[in-house]
Amino acid sequence: MSGTIGTGLPSANARTVDLQATAAQPRARTHAAASPSGSAAWAHRHLHAYRLTDLAIVITAVASSVAVGSWTGLAPWAPEESQAGIAAAFVLLWFGALRLRRTSELRIVGRSRELGRVVGASLAAFGILAMVSEFMDVDGLRAYLLVGLPLGAVLLVGGRTFWQRRLDTERARGLSLPRAVVVGAGPDINFVAEQLGRSSAPRYVVAAAVLSDGRPGDSADTAPSTIDTITAITDAVAMANADVVILASHPGDGGEFVRGLSWRLESSSAELVLAWCLDSVDRSRVRFDTVDGLPLMHVATPTFSGAKHRAKRALDIVLSGLALIFLAPFFAVIAVLIRRDSEGPVFFRQERVGVDGTRFSMVKFRSMATTAEADLAGLLEQNEGNGLLFKLRSDPRVTRVGAVLRRYSLDELPQLWNIFVGHMSIVGPRPPLVREAEQYDDRLQRRLYIKPGLTGAWQVGGRSDLSWEESIRLDLNYVENWSLLGDLLIMWRTIGVVIGPVGAY
Repeated sequence: MSGTIGTGLPSANARTVDLQATAAQPRARTHAAASPSGSAAWAHRHLHAYRLTDLAIVITAVASSVAVGSWTGLAPWAPEESQAGIAAAFVLLWFGALRLRRTSELRIVGRSRELGRVVGASLAAFGILAMVSEFMDVDGLRAYLLVGLPLGAVLLVGGRTFWQRRLDTERARGLSLPRAVVVGAGPDINFVAEQLGRSSAPRYVVAAAVLSDGRPGDSADTAPSTIDTITAITDAVAMANADVVILASHPGDGGEFVRGLSWRLESSSAELVLAWCLDSVDRSRVRFDTVDGLPLMHVATPTFSGAKHRAKRALDIVLSGLALIFLAPFFAVIAVLIRRDSEGPVFFRQERVGVDGTRFSMVKFRSMATTAEADLAGLLEQNEGNGLLFKLRSDPRVTRVGAVLRRYSLDELPQLWNIFVGHMSIVGPRPPLVREAEQYDDRLQRRLYIKPGLTGAWQVGGRSDLSWEESIRLDLNYVENWSLLGDLLIMWRTIGVVIGPVGAY
């Protein structure tokens, strides 16, 4: 094996690794960027802040319940001594529920599951309180349910949201990120590192890489052994002060290797993450089970019909219909500007390929000269696009008004009509041209399993600045893993893309 790895690592940690080393031992590459105070210092700092905030909010909500109940006569209260005891007991119950539910667990801090656990723990605490109130006939506890629950829930979610945004801001600057050691073959290490570095919501910073594969020609005696590889990994974890080990390749010894590595990592705080077998599989499709100690991971196959797709269609009809009504005056203004800017029709129609290969006429605001199709042949040699796409940053066919429309994706708005009549969806893969679809292989044909979209993962992920392979990967990942919640998130992110366009030309 020869070449280099590491060129796709995050910029602060990018280093070139010479794989022409003479030793057959697994080779580790670390960086000098380790925090002298420990890479997990940020985590403990944030966790203490979270817990103190939670405790302050719980005390505030409980005290407010007592005060409102006393001032308004919401419920008869026990003597002050009993009130203090009940309030203190409930503070401990509520805060204890938050701790028992692991709402500040390191692996969920800053993620969507965190808020779910916070709300779940609060509901559990109030459920216990409701049962106590019912069976012990303590009327004064009703004020906690009427005042403390809504107030505390809102403040807890608000507090966690504040800390999440602060953490996101720090991570966007490359701070407060768990340090990772990536293990595997060179290409797999590069792939994982590139994906982590490209993420719009950073989760890890790659601090070290361990090459676990031998070079071509290695014999059984010279190839790295399981023990050698595990030793190299644990050494890298210690040197890089790492928080997580990510296996980017399937180890030769499979389960034995994973079990042995997990045992060796017990003495450290590093977490073990497997990345090789679930690429492009959303966690909503994964279910875990155990049979007599045998761990099983069930991966649901993608579905392309059923209730979920009918709900998507209903959402498309409602949103596109409302948008067409409210945007009609805006459409009229754009139409006037187009007619004044250049000769030709307001709308441009082009044959595109939709679900299952069906063809339809996609409508857009005209942003080019009427001779655009005829002029294309003379521009093919200047193509700046990737793969089957034709793109040109300074396309001479684009009109003055068209350049503005394309920059802010306003030329795409008439596709709301295609969505309303059923040719397209609001969210989906980019609708391909006929000449593009004719060149699709079996893998790319999967893009046509669902309706193309006005926006999608490609639209919010960089658009024309993406490579062809990255565009395809995003589209195929969407086709197999889409959800209504995911669609709503893409719609929300599309607003930011339109306001601050990236890769639009």
